[in-house]
Amino acid sequence: MLKPLMLVSGVIEVVFGLSALAAPLVVVEAVGGSSGDIPTLALIRLLGAATLGLGVGALIGRTHLDSVGGMAAAYGLGLYNVLAAPALIFGAASAGGPGLWAGAILHSVIAVLFVLAFLRRR
Repeated sequence: MLKPLMLVSGVIEVVFGLSALAAPLVVVEAVGGSSGDIPTLALIRLLGAATLGLGVGALIGRTHLDSVGGMAAAYGLGLYNVLAAPALIFGAASAGGPGLWAGAILHSVIAVLFVLAFLRRR
């Protein structure tokens, strides 16, 4: 269960990372924001770089789950989703648009699946 989960989550993070790097204002507007100021766009690009790196690590690590490195990638991606879910839920409940709610739901589902996959491996 962990290998396909890392594949799906890795692809999602790569796509998001590339879009945040290439078109940060589109990402801000998609989650209900409207600020086009330079610091906000720089932070969105930084988020894009981080999620791109995380996604690439997941895509490579998914084929090495029998090694410490592969499991490190899995735990890193799992932890990211577990922490991102409540952060996005809080943001969406406070002032988010449909894009932020979609991200919150997606990360919540993936977080639950990661927790189940880790428990299953025990």
